[in-house]
Amino acid sequence: MTTRKRLCITLVALAVLNGCAGHDFEATSTRPGKFWLYNCDQLNKRGVALLQRERELDELMLKAKSGPGGEAASAIAYQNEYNATKGDLREVELTGTERRCDLKFKTISERAVR
Repeated sequence: MTTRKRLCITLVALAVLNGCAGHDFEATSTRPGKFWLYNCDQLNKRGVALLQRERELDELMLKAKSGPGGEAASAIAYQNEYNATKGDLREVELTGTERRCDLKFKTISERAVR
């Protein structure tokens, strides 16, 4: 088997495994209490930055998936950071909710969904 074929098989296997992990992994990709020392203003600022990064990564992943071998490229290049960002965003929201902060970084539609 050639090196190129091995690489292709490895990339496909990684993409499949990553697809199987899906959204369950994002819950474990951040540390509970990571934002415990943040006040409400800091949580809002961090939430804005995380939400912006999540949207950027989502766009990059969609763009990567449109090309040949895009699923594998997207999984290798962006999926781990995307999962970590989603986990951090969830942790910011949980911390803000516990402190009864008015999290302004969420849009109205996101408030209804999350």
